[in-house]
Amino acid sequence: MLEEKLKIDKIKKGTVIDHIDAGYALTILNLTGLDETTNLMTIGVNVSSKKYSKKDIIKIEGVFLNEIQMQQISILSPNNSISLIDNYKVIEKKKVRIPKFIKKLIVCVNKTCISNSAKEPIDSEFIVLEEKPLKIQCTYCNRIYKLDEIRFSSKGKTEKKVIQKFQL
Repeated sequence: MLEEKLKIDKIKKGTVIDHIDAGYALTILNLTGLDETTNLMTIGVNVSSKKYSKKDIIKIEGVFLNEIQMQQISILSPNNSISLIDNYKVIEKKKVRIPKFIKKLIVCVNKTCISNSAKEPIDSEFIVLEEKPLKIQCTYCNRIYKLDEIRFSSKGKTEKKVIQKFQL
């Protein structure tokens, strides 16, 4: 029996985000703002994986991620790896890990939380209680959030909510 495989072309220069939890590629693109790039992009959703059964993968030509984008990705999919590509070769590979404390990236939705007070110049801060499934706690009001309850703050946009992952 012949097995057919879809070949995803290499990129000359840019970023490959691999081993994304299945169903989160489009959410990652949206939350990081990468969905607004006009650069060539290849997205694989629910791709077969020996290690994780299924995974997502994103390849973006001519784009390199900043630290904030990498932290956002680590929150959504803590097992992924990010490879920087130059001249079709991996020049650096990073295993992304969720930080123990998340500052400024997430908005506490508790209206009475001090991090939401216009009078106090305090940035939001969360402690990671569990990585899988994700559970975080606001350090100021102690409210606990699961992944689907998290709202990210985004530059130039109002807060963004994690979109429910989907299976095809």
